[in-house]
Amino acid sequence: MLFQTREFLILMLVVLAGIAILRQARAQHWMLLVASYMFYAWWDVRFLILLLLTSMIDYSAALGIYGVQLSWKERFRLSLLLIAGAYLTLGLNWPAVQGRQTQIALAEFFRPGWEQAPAAIAAIAAFALVGPVIYGWYFRLSENARRNAFLATSMCGNLAILGFFKYFDFFRDNLAGLGGALGYHWALPALNVALPVGISFYTFVTMSYGIDAYRGDIVPERSFVRMALFVSYFPHLVAGPIIRPQQLLPTLTAPWTLSAERLTSGFHLAAVGLVKKVLIADSVAPLVDSILAHPDGQPSIAIWLGTVLFAVQIYGDFSGYTDVARGVSRMVGVELPLNFNFPYFSTSIVEFWRRWHISLSSWLRDYLYIPLGGGRVSMPRVYANLMITMALGGLWHGASWNFVIWGTYQGALLCVNRFFSEWKAKSERLVALFERPAVKVLCWAVTMYFVLLGWLIFRVTDFAHLQEVARKFVIFDGRWELTSLGLGTGSPVIALLAFLIFVVLHCFSYFEIRWAELLDRAPAPALSLVYMLLGLVFFFAWPSENAPFIYFQF
Repeated sequence: MLFQTREFLILMLVVLAGIAILRQARAQHWMLLVASYMFYAWWDVRFLILLLLTSMIDYSAALGIYGVQLSWKERFRLSLLLIAGAYLTLGLNWPAVQGRQTQIALAEFFRPGWEQAPAAIAAIAAFALVGPVIYGWYFRLSENARRNAFLATSMCGNLAILGFFKYFDFFRDNLAGLGGALGYHWALPALNVALPVGISFYTFVTMSYGIDAYRGDIVPERSFVRMALFVSYFPHLVAGPIIRPQQLLPTLTAPWTLSAERLTSGFHLAAVGLVKKVLIADSVAPLVDSILAHPDGQPSIAIWLGTVLFAVQIYGDFSGYTDVARGVSRMVGVELPLNFNFPYFSTSIVEFWRRWHISLSSWLRDYLYIPLGGGRVSMPRVYANLMITMALGGLWHGASWNFVIWGTYQGALLCVNRFFSEWKAKSERLVALFERPAVKVLCWAVTMYFVLLGWLIFRVTDFAHLQEVARKFVIFDGRWELTSLGLGTGSPVIALLAFLIFVVLHCFSYFEIRWAELLDRAPAPALSLVYMLLGLVFFFAWPSENAPFIYFQF
């Protein structure tokens, strides 16, 4: 379910009504959990079982780490719920229903619509039956061994699900290619399954829950409903922010209440997010695709134009989603963390990653970089830690070599930044020099150059095309013609107009005040005028088709 659809508007109104009517926290939790599962199932009901499975694994593992043993009755209930969930999501013909078939017989609905469904249901049922027994065996171990066993189960379970659905075909294709290069022809099976929406995001959410329980940073949640709601809470579910247990679970101890101030402020933030997504990102996307999806023969100036516009597109798309998510969550009473803080005003790569996708950057820092040793080890180890962290962060984005290259490239930039910063810190004169405004502008320009080159690597997935566009980005070919883009007609004019609007609005927001905050402070007459203008703009400029958010593929 997309935020910019009628279906989501209806869901949101139902959720707000439910919070207003239901005064008990438990009833609210059930309502929010059902709403979150409906939100996720709108894409494909079948993948809902993965959300339920990962929630159960980490719920049980975290309690086991903490030393709380579920009774056989509780384990049986969870197993029964998992088996029932497997049948309801996989055993019914949801592909026919969600494929918008106009007519489907009742008997046909009760047949699996996926040929692998019986095997999948059997595998999940076997896990549901064996899992409680293994769970009991873990409690026969020593305390330290038990904690390690539960943590290993949590990590392996999450990574196995993520790896199977997201990376199976990627590694299969590369193994087959390697075998062919060595003279072997391996007939490896292909999974050929759609990527579950948001699997990378909610996998990191569930992993943080288990790791925080192991570190003693949280007390694991005793209620499965509350833990499942933490994982599946619909505003953050499919594209972040990647929340931590401490950011949501404490709010579930008491009933949520609505307030006019939060409703208004959340609406303003969501409206700003929709402007970024619908009016900015979706407007520049066609021109970006015409340049970077088919870069053959394009001059350097066109590659530069496409890259700059893609930087605007991905920022408007992703930060727009985050603004809508944070606004929606604020309306129902929960403040989600800031995920973007003007990254395109950064004067170094380190600063860029402190401002861009903050929840992912902090997750990689806290759960990967620091456990590897962080910056407390020798400099060669520090550089290795940075490279490993960013290469894996690149792979997290997608099962494609361009993402691995992009992550490795970002790691190399961070290493260079680290080396230069330590060298600069040795001289007070250099430190003072880099505080001058002119030098800061130069640092910003250099940073943006390397950020844009990174976005080019991120966007172009074909390796042959990537080599060509990277060469034309770095080495200007002297050609200035842009006639092939059709400038002056149709979508190019809209794209360039959207780019200019973005630059003006973004600079005002950075140097003066964020637009959502400005709307919060605006008097009622001014707000009425803004609402009317926004309504007219959305009415005339809303695209005929709702484009999915870029980060849904991750």
